[in-house]
Order: sequence, then structure tokens, then C-alpha cells
Amino acid sequence: MGDQELIQEIVGLSKVYYNRQWMFATAGNLSIRSVTNPSQIWITASGKDKGNLNQTDFVCVDILTSEIVKNSLQPLPNESDSPLHNATKNKPSAETSIHQAVYQFSSTISAVLHVHTLSSNLLVYSVSSQEKFKLVDIPNIEIIKAYGIWNENPNLKMAVFYNFGNVKDIAESIQLFFAENPDYMLPFILVEGHGPTVWGNSILEANRHLEATAFLFDVMKESLR
Repeated sequence: MGDQELIQEIVGLSKVYYNRQWMFATAGNLSIRSVTNPSQIWITASGKDKGNLNQTDFVCVDILTSEIVKNSLQPLPNESDSPLHNATKNKPSAETSIHQAVYQFSSTISAVLHVHTLSSNLLVYSVSSQEKFKLVDIPNIEIIKAYGIWNENPNLKMAVFYNFGNVKDIAESIQLFFAENPDYMLPFILVEGHGPTVWGNSILEANRHLEATAFLFDVMKESLR
């Protein structure tokens, strides 16, 4: 499967997430690692309505340098009416640096999904800008098995990050966390008051992890009542 087919899969998921109220308006961003060049990613362009994405709404970026490699794929035949002149104006998502930090964590990561679920925005951990991140306990519930973790009562902790106004500061905090915690087991992180960023070794796995994480956050939010 090539980049074009993978982007089509992501486009399909964007509509699912929009209908689940995880990606209203322009919120959220999705990316895949390029099959033809694993040092590059395709990520949703900035300011795109996630309920109406098509394959011209993605930008190819170098993982390490942030250089824009391509502004858009060519449209599929059934999207022949897509305005290519708009595609040439595409800019990478403002949160591209967060995706880059995750892809640099592991060369096996093939897809990164960032959404804004309601529950994730209602969880409060009071991370300060000075500490940048903290590890928070998650409950030992059955859904954790979706992450491939089968230990009984694994007592895992998730990484929660301060929501800096400058996204690159968030990305730097994530890179620092991964450097200090190379054995981090969970396939997601949470930016407080913002939303989760989830990853996987395939789009299918990343989607499974995201669904599990959304349910986990629902449980955690309900436990606060």
C-alpha cells in the first residue's frame, strides 16, 4: 500500500472522528509516515475542516528538518474537481512539531492521530509550565488490553503535558519526556485542556489505540463525579 492509499484511509477516519464529535471544525490533526520515504510524514494541512477532508488536504514534511517536501498529492479520479490551486497553498498543521516528536520516539510508528474529545478536556491535573509534564495513574480496566498490555493490574501512568501557547514548546517537552522515559509503555500522551495524541505501527493499530484511549478518558472523567 502506498502513500495515496494510506491518506485515503486517514481521510475516511477523519469523517468518523468528526461524526463522533472528536474533531469539530478545524480541530485535530492526523498523519502517516511515508511508505516511499520513511523520513517524511503526510499531515493534515492547517485550517482544514475535518468533516470535509480530501486527499489534497495533506502536506508532506521532513520529520527531522520540518522542511515542506510536497504541498499536496494529486487528486484521485473521483476528486477531479478538487481545487488544486488551493492545495498549492497548503501549510502544515500548527501541531506538526508534536507529530514529529512522536515519530522520532520510534521508527516503527506509522500513524499519529490527535483529536479533541470532550472527556480529555475535562480531566484536570494542574501541570505547571515549570514542570512541563507529569505522570498520572490510569485505572486498571479491561480496555488497557487494546494497547497490547496483558499484565494483571499493570498500574500504568500516562504522560500529561502543560498546554503551552507555543506548540513547539509542547513538542520540546514531549521530546524531553521521551528522552527521560525511553520505556514509556502507553501509545498515547495527553496535553492538558487540549486532547490526546495517539500512535501505532499502522493506521489500524493507531485507530484501535485512539478508541481505547477515548473510552479510558470517559471512565476517568466519570470517576471524578
